[in-house]
Amino acid sequence: MNVKIKNKKGQATVEYILTTAALFVAFVLFYQLYSHIIPRQFENGAKVILSVYELN
Repeated sequence: MNVKIKNKKGQATVEYILTTAALFVAFVLFYQLYSHIIPRQFENGAKVILSVYELN
């Protein structure tokens, strides 16, 4: 019986580690993606604001 309990604890530990690693990788990828998208959006917004401002 103790062998089965140890295996379940080990399995749960491995699952927690894999889940944590997967979430970490996902957050890093989202950070990289948005760190490129957000500055472009600000530049495009600034261009629109300046073009509207120059028309007035």
